[in-house]
Amino acid sequence: MKNTFVKGSHIRSKKFFNVYDQMMYEHAWEWNQDPNKKIGQGDALWRTSLAYIAWNNPELKEGILRCFRKVRGGHHFKKDFYQAMRCTGRRGEDDVSRDHVCMALTSLSLNNDTKELNELASKIPYRISRRMKMTPDFWCWVKSLTDSKYRKLFSNLFLLFQLITLPFILGLNWVIGKILGLKSISNKEYTTNYSYDMRDNWNGFQKLIYKSYYMGYAFHLCCWQIYVTPVGKNNILKKLLKKLLLTHCEKENFLLRLLLDDLTVSKKDVDDYIPQENYRWQMRFDGSNHTFHNLKSQKWKNEFLKDNQLDKDILKTMYKLIKTTTI
Repeated sequence: MKNTFVKGSHIRSKKFFNVYDQMMYEHAWEWNQDPNKKIGQGDALWRTSLAYIAWNNPELKEGILRCFRKVRGGHHFKKDFYQAMRCTGRRGEDDVSRDHVCMALTSLSLNNDTKELNELASKIPYRISRRMKMTPDFWCWVKSLTDSKYRKLFSNLFLLFQLITLPFILGLNWVIGKILGLKSISNKEYTTNYSYDMRDNWNGFQKLIYKSYYMGYAFHLCCWQIYVTPVGKNNILKKLLKKLLLTHCEKENFLLRLLLDDLTVSKKDVDDYIPQENYRWQMRFDGSNHTFHNLKSQKWKNEFLKDNQLDKDILKTMYKLIKTTTI
């Protein structure tokens, strides 16, 4: 399966790889005048990590590792630790979140970078940044990726916590979705207008409870976490979690279905998938996602989505990996 990865900022593409700082960037929409968001530096670590999964290029790996600054123990700190950042050059150290750390560690795990994975996972502090902390379950998940003799315990604690909390979260989501009138439609049909037309008809109560909706990006991260949690394929907690999450997974979110062991995803599903302006797999096409999407002309798509098709190439990579390992 040929990929679409092209290095360099000279190309006309929505996403581009900067060969100097080794980060995967994304051009902002033309109406966004915020200079800090022009190339998506705030999500660069997250995006570069996804790109490393899709394309397994060593330069992408270097970009990820450069987003973790080692702080030596001494007078101010008892032990060495790694301070994560949203982008190389210490950008976003104050508010880097679990999302970025999650995808960075996931990408290293999937590409079997065990030495680097253990080094980072064993030395990332509970307080990820000035603004963000880990949660107890996230801490267990991070520790499960180390070479600690307790990794099996940490893995099962993480899975158990998810199994206790997710039925309530997904059940509440189902109720909220019914109240909001959310209904999933196909990848080809969905545009931002579907979401905004629905939201314009919400009353005050509906707008209020929408704030409690378990969003697609959180579901996406959860699926990756569970997929790479290092337990045996017959682990009952992992099996039950995947079955539970599949009940909430959209039919045309082929990537997450694969991560959840739904092997009915076919090669035709993968081949026929059309790359989209945004990263489709972390969005629900039920009206809950208000991100600008699928409103550009075909001419624009042909030009700016020709290279670095992250959403399609990561689907192809994971399809090949999962189908191969389950034969």
